[in-house]
Amino acid sequence: STDTRPSTAGLRGTNFDQLLFDRVYQGLVSVLLSLKVRPVIRYQGNSEMTQQLAARVGGVIEQEAELFAFRGRDPPPLLLIVDRREDAVTPLLNQWTYQAMVHELMGISNNRVDMSTVPGVKDELREVVLSPESDAFYAQNMFLNFGDLGANVKAFVDEYQAKTHSTRKIDSIEDMQAFVENYPEFKKLGGNVSKHVALMSELSRLVDARHLMEVSQIEQELACTEDHQSAVGEVESLLTNPGVHKDDKLRLVLLYALRYEQHESSQLNRFVDLLHAAGVPSERLKLIPQLLQHCGHLARQGDLFSNKSFFAQAKKSLQRGIKGVQNVYTQHQPFLAQILEALSRNALDEAHYPHSPTYGQMPKPNRSRPPQEVIIFIFGGATYEEARFVAEFNEQQRQIAAAANASGAGTSVGVRSGPPPMHVLLGGTSMLDSATFLEDLAGGKLGSSTSLRRAPQTPSTATAAIGSTTAAIGSTLDSVGSTLGGAASALGADLAAFDPRKLSDKLSQNVVSPLAQPLSSMLSQAASSKSL
Repeated sequence: STDTRPSTAGLRGTNFDQLLFDRVYQGLVSVLLSLKVRPVIRYQGNSEMTQQLAARVGGVIEQEAELFAFRGRDPPPLLLIVDRREDAVTPLLNQWTYQAMVHELMGISNNRVDMSTVPGVKDELREVVLSPESDAFYAQNMFLNFGDLGANVKAFVDEYQAKTHSTRKIDSIEDMQAFVENYPEFKKLGGNVSKHVALMSELSRLVDARHLMEVSQIEQELACTEDHQSAVGEVESLLTNPGVHKDDKLRLVLLYALRYEQHESSQLNRFVDLLHAAGVPSERLKLIPQLLQHCGHLARQGDLFSNKSFFAQAKKSLQRGIKGVQNVYTQHQPFLAQILEALSRNALDEAHYPHSPTYGQMPKPNRSRPPQEVIIFIFGGATYEEARFVAEFNEQQRQIAAAANASGAGTSVGVRSGPPPMHVLLGGTSMLDSATFLEDLAGGKLGSSTSLRRAPQTPSTATAAIGSTTAAIGSTLDSVGSTLGGAASALGADLAAFDPRKLSDKLSQNVVSPLAQPLSSMLSQAASSKSL
């Protein structure tokens, strides 16, 4: 990624970077001005940096009273500043929803994805744009899991094929005029189809090349389940597997270290020896004590693994039992979920998240009602998994408010409707993936781990088919103006060549709800069909 994000490594320890701090607080102030909010400010109590940032932003609001002379609201908006170190698990996990998966495996910088190293990629697909504002398919599917995404890609290609087939018959001047008028729409649609099929193909190749199905399943178990004996065997099996990338092995040990930091039978030293034997450099092994120092149990104030008390463990077990586990690869919830749940009940612990001192121009907090407008800023960077959770939380809040208003509408006249839904806006110093998180953890000394994003192409038939698929799609769409119908048919044949059957089988075996079944069905259909 060529992202020029601010690394917060320069704000930790003794090497304080004042210019970087100014850039962070000024960016946060500009967001408040653009949204026209004068918020109450809270920060994470055990984080000196969030306290400094809260004080600086509050000082600017006080000094620039005229700029922040916005209409008062009750309850007032809330700016909550939290520290990435409170949840180091989320940025270490592999992702299985579209946007987060693309960012983790390929990198998204300013809504652009660099595909220049994808085997067989056409020139027009060497860099693609992923923006929900300009790409309706992406907007509708960015938070979907990989299984559902496969089904929707197939439906997208079907839609393109149907529309291009309808243009084959041109018998009159009017038909020709209609075709010319609609051609830009067809060309744009064709480009989007090509882009998303190519992305899907590359994601599938990387999943297969890096054994990410096996790796991710154990990652999720480490993040969500307290079972040390099973964890030791599962982690060791992957550490001794020569097919697993050494950086994926390192992340497994980092997750194990966080989860079982205080376990009396911890096997961390043995795992470090296995990493060394697997060729992980000593410089990378230093990340393990660094992680425990900065993000371990002594550095955290919250219950990251819901295991600090019997009540927390019982509550977690009850929630999992009621809601069920939809997909073993997406069962993890970020620690941000606990924060938002407490905020929605107006029960966020004041001792852990104190209010910043209020000045004359700042609103007083309304402690009797939960806030309706919340800005959460993560110092140290946010993740796309957290962005997805916030989007789902906002939709859930909207539905709850709509249901309350609907029930109130059926009662006597004069009954007030329920309060507006809480709406959350998420921000941070950057959008993290596992590589950039570890880079920040090491103080910015590791450099960009771009090698993680592009595993070497394996000499397998499936990989070759995917590479040729991407090339054929680009070639087909070059001539879309003259042979629209033929392009659609060729695109269908190309998608049929997209045949990661191993991925389909593993999804079917490991998913405990129908979530990934659409991908299995799509792959079987595509592989057995001559045309789409």
